[in-house]
Amino acid sequence: MMSVLHLSTDVTEQDTGGFLELPFDVPNDIYEICITINVTPQAKEPCIIDVGLCDPAQVRGWSGSTKYDLRISLDDATPGYLAGDLPTGRWAILLGLYVIGKSGAHVDATVTLVKASRQWLQGDLHVHTLHSDGAYTLSELDEIAMRNGLDFIGLTDHNTTSQNYLYPRDSSVTYIPAMELTTYRGHANLFGIPTPCDDFRVQVPADVIGLLQEAKRRGARISVNHPYDDGGPSCQWQWGYDVPFDWLEVWNGPWRPSNEQSVALWQIMLAQGRRVIAVAGSDTHREHPYVRHGYPTTYVYASSKRASDILSAIDAGHASFSYCPNGPRIELSCGLALMGDEVGASDAAINVHIEGVEPKDVVVVITEDGEVERHEVIERGDWTTEVRKAPTRFVRAELWRYFAEVDGLRMAALSNPIFFTGA
Repeated sequence: MMSVLHLSTDVTEQDTGGFLELPFDVPNDIYEICITINVTPQAKEPCIIDVGLCDPAQVRGWSGSTKYDLRISLDDATPGYLAGDLPTGRWAILLGLYVIGKSGAHVDATVTLVKASRQWLQGDLHVHTLHSDGAYTLSELDEIAMRNGLDFIGLTDHNTTSQNYLYPRDSSVTYIPAMELTTYRGHANLFGIPTPCDDFRVQVPADVIGLLQEAKRRGARISVNHPYDDGGPSCQWQWGYDVPFDWLEVWNGPWRPSNEQSVALWQIMLAQGRRVIAVAGSDTHREHPYVRHGYPTTYVYASSKRASDILSAIDAGHASFSYCPNGPRIELSCGLALMGDEVGASDAAINVHIEGVEPKDVVVVITEDGEVERHEVIERGDWTTEVRKAPTRFVRAELWRYFAEVDGLRMAALSNPIFFTGA
């Protein structure tokens, strides 16, 4: 949704050398402001009017007389202007009246206010660069992300945060500040804060709890990573699950037995009534035939591409996962409720919608007690069904597909659950 405002003013020769503001009000939930300015001299006389933009607290940009089409949003802006939060209140187009002829000039401006609207974004929440033991520079990562159509990347280098200060600022990709806390008894990603901790060294459970509590106090979201990683005991999570954490990485890199174990653990937690959100990530370090950026891909239904909005959407459970960029995507709904939401009637109808299915794909709907409802897909394209379940804590869905490389079925897509009260 958008609203359009029309502003205008007349300026005279006496205004030369001064500044003039054309004020307008910005309401809540605006994602983008677009401005077009037209200057019409009243006669064939020299006329130079510079332009800029003010928010309620500061000048947000200045482009002189070189740009009369301006755009500013939460995550992008016309060069010379600052992207970021668009605060509610009185804004103004700033006019610098450099040269005005004797007959004056007329200025028209059109301001388009675009409201934030939720959209599906795709990205990779777990990657490594040269800032730790990865092989990619941040510039190379940016090129790969754009080539793969990824909207966001989690910068999860091991026990370091320098990557959070040096990522490309003019990229269309959103870089989520993060750090992979890497201990000798397991790993965890700390998302959303450039510096989530001051010292990564932990020796005993009390150290881990204290570090994670401090990271959460600073505003980080915490994901326990690859709890059954087949890279060895030091990669497997051995600190237990009574520590502070928000999410569980159930899908790490190519689908393999350790991921099946992680999903089984997640199923147990959900059946116990724990509202644990699943996440996924490629854990890419260097070139590899199967470990690649966006394999798996995280789909997030977010209100903008801003990192904080992406993390908030994941925190709400509005996320599902696919084995590759632009792969099949599962979406669960129950009325207006989405994955991660809670609804009151546990016998309500659940809509299971999957984009990008292939013939012979197998859809699996799973409940609290492990009850499985299987559907075999006949045709490619989009697939939808409605299921009803007896009282249960949650419903989630999986998509399994035959892959010739392994001559068998493997996970191709996975959803977070819809939760039910009173079960």
